[in-house]
Amino acid sequence: MKDIYDNYINNNIINDINDEFNIDMKKYKIYDQKGSMLCWIYASLNLIKRELANKLNIDEEYLDFSVSYISFFDRYEKLSILYDKIIDKDYEINNIKYLLFDFVNPFGSFASFKYLVKKYGMVLEHQMPSNPNLFIPNDINEILKEKVLNDVEMLISAKESKTQDDLNKIKEKLLEENYRILSNIFGKPPKMIDLNSLQFNSMTTLEFKNQYVSDILNQYVNVTSLNALDYNREYELSFNVPNLETTKYLNVNITEIKSAIIKSLKNDCPVWFGCSYRFMSGSVKNKNGILDSLLYRFDKIGVKKLPKDIAEKYGFLNYDHAMIFTGVNMAENKSTKWKVLNTFGKENNRKGYFIMNSNFFDENVFLFAIKKQYFDK
Repeated sequence: MKDIYDNYINNNIINDINDEFNIDMKKYKIYDQKGSMLCWIYASLNLIKRELANKLNIDEEYLDFSVSYISFFDRYEKLSILYDKIIDKDYEINNIKYLLFDFVNPFGSFASFKYLVKKYGMVLEHQMPSNPNLFIPNDINEILKEKVLNDVEMLISAKESKTQDDLNKIKEKLLEENYRILSNIFGKPPKMIDLNSLQFNSMTTLEFKNQYVSDILNQYVNVTSLNALDYNREYELSFNVPNLETTKYLNVNITEIKSAIIKSLKNDCPVWFGCSYRFMSGSVKNKNGILDSLLYRFDKIGVKKLPKDIAEKYGFLNYDHAMIFTGVNMAENKSTKWKVLNTFGKENNRKGYFIMNSNFFDENVFLFAIKKQYFDK
C-alpha cells in the first residue's frame, strides 16, 4: 500500500538523477545506526577516522571506534549538567519536565562529540561493542527518567536545608549510581585503548587522544548559516540539542560555506553537517536516496513548503540528522549536487549514500564542522 509520500513523488527528479561526481572521495565503510538516534556520533567518527588511520599508518578498514563509549559519557555528562541546574536554580514543575526531555536523550552534535572525546578519549569497537541496548534509546530514556526524576525530587527537597557542599556530595553520589546503571546498559567503559591488535602499544584513552586526536579536532570550527543572524559573527547556540559546554558558532553566508566545503573535498577531507528533514521523511524511508526540496509534490494538494527564512523564524528548521559530505559535482564552477555518506546501512538509500541537490542544501542544511583552513578569513 502506497503512503502519502509515494502518492506525491516527482518521478522526473528520480529519472534525471545519476551517481556521477567529478569530486568524489574514496568510498567509506557503511555503518547502520539503526534506531539509536546517534547519527552525530557516527558522522563525527566518519569525519576523523580516515585522517586518524593515516596518522597511525593503518588501513582504515581495520579501525573502528566504539559508539557506545561516546554515548555512555554523553548521557553521563548530560545528567551531571541537569543536577547542577536543579541545584543552582529553582524551576517550575512543568519546566523540569522539559529539562528531563532535553537531558535524558541521546541527541548531540559535533560540538558534543569534540567535548566528549577531549574529556574521555576514545576506545576501539571491540572493547565496548554496540550491544542491542544502544539501538533502543526510547526504552533507555524511560528507564533513566524514572531514576533521574527521583534524583531531582531529592535535590529539590535537600535545597531547603543543605549547604552547597552537601548538595555537591549528594550530586556525586547520584552520579556514581548513574555510572553503574549506564555500565549495566552499555558496558563498563575501559580506561585503556587496546592498540595491540593494530601493532601498537596500548595507552590510556586520554594519552591516545592527546597523541593522535586532539590536533585533528582542533582544526574544526563550528559553523552555521542562518538568515536571521548577522554573518561573520559568532553566536552561542544550542539548537534542539543541549550543549555540554558553551558552544560558539560562526554564522557564515551559505555561498562562502559551499566554497569552503568544495576546497575541503578537493583536499580529500570530508565535512560534517546537520540538516532539517522538512518534507523529506519519504526520502529517508525509501531507497531512492535523493534529497531534493521538489521531490514530493505536496503543492498538488495545496500545501506549500515553507521557505527557509520562515521555517527559521517559527522554529521549524530543526536539526534532525547529521551526515558527512564526501563528494560534489561541479558544472561551470557551480555545485549542482552533493554526495552524502549516511549511516542507515548498505540496504537503504543508494547503497548507503544520499545524492543531495543544491535546492535541498540551500533550504535545509545549516550546521557544519569544517576545518578553519578552508575559509578565506
